[in-house]
Amino acid sequence: MRRSFRLVSVAGLFAALAVAGCQERDRGGQAGAEVRKGGEGAAVQQPATPPPGGQQLAQPAAPEPIRDLTIVLVTPDRPTLFNRQFDLVGAQVQRVSNDRVFWIGPNAERVVPVYLDDQARSSLQQGQHKLQKGDQVALVGELRQAPNVQLLQQQWALSSQEANELSGGQVYLLANRILIGEQPGPKSGQPQGTQGGQQQGTQGGRTGGQGR
Repeated sequence: MRRSFRLVSVAGLFAALAVAGCQERDRGGQAGAEVRKGGEGAAVQQPATPPPGGQQLAQPAAPEPIRDLTIVLVTPDRPTLFNRQFDLVGAQVQRVSNDRVFWIGPNAERVVPVYLDDQARSSLQQGQHKLQKGDQVALVGELRQAPNVQLLQQQWALSSQEANELSGGQVYLLANRILIGEQPGPKSGQPQGTQGGQQQGTQGGRTGGQGR
């Protein structure tokens, strides 16, 4: 009778240990799942790594204004110049189309068209200045994409030949400031001929505004 009790007790002990082991494994699996879940959540909530030194990324600097007309003349891919600012001094007028459109460049074969906005055109009319071939001018403004031929003829009052030339050149200078009589060279600091009664002798007798 004692031997049977001992065998039953031993069997019961092994059974209890087996149950305890299974429960321990279950608790370990749940704990591991919670750890993994917590790890995934932590990874999602991590903030972005700031730049070294805590500084923000620098924005690209705006390009300098174009101060040499040769840059426009020699650039093969002129659309890259769209919306660039320009600040030209001593540009020579080679041809005048009307009271808004004229052409500047080193000679008659190498020219870039200029269109005066309302402010620039009004300043010439108020000063009673009329652009002529050979004038030296200072211009400030922005390079723009050339319109199509039809618009140039209808709205800019250009001939068919000039409309095709301007459109084919891809860009034009939209000027919002103009000074007449600005000479090239290091001593051309102050524009001449833009104050009342100070027009150069070569521009004497230019009276009467340009009306359209």
